[in-house]
Amino acid sequence: MDKIPTPSVWRIGCAGLLSGISGNALLGLLFSSPPAQAVLYNPAWQSALFLEITPQRNIPVSVAGLVVLAVPLAWLFARLQGAMPGQGWVARGIFWGLVIWLTYWLPQEWFIYHTLLREPLPLCAFELLLLLAGAMLQGIVTSALLRPARRVEH
Repeated sequence: MDKIPTPSVWRIGCAGLLSGISGNALLGLLFSSPPAQAVLYNPAWQSALFLEITPQRNIPVSVAGLVVLAVPLAWLFARLQGAMPGQGWVARGIFWGLVIWLTYWLPQEWFIYHTLLREPLPLCAFELLLLLAGAMLQGIVTSALLRPARRVEH
């Protein structure tokens, strides 16, 4: 495990907010795109319960919550990055994006969208692909902003 100094609280907070904003901005673009909307809201493919419930979401509150959640995720990254596989901030960012996707988006898709809202598995898989892109961007931005400073040799 590499010994990497923990960044300041301000740096972690800023990294979390910026990574949360960037990841969720990408997700907003992807999920609101006409092709994604045509697939996810096609009544021939989608569950009636999903079509009834999801338009009632308060998207600004949901996005704000996800951006705030990115701050503790940035803190975890800062504490654990020395133990992560891969050399360099890009590899660690990709790893961290995969961790976010596996621990947050995958269970949410299963427990909320598939089991509760009865979304068909192919549509869940489509959503998970979109969510993977957002998680990867969030992980890479977190890693870029929290990478250790280079040592300058005199």
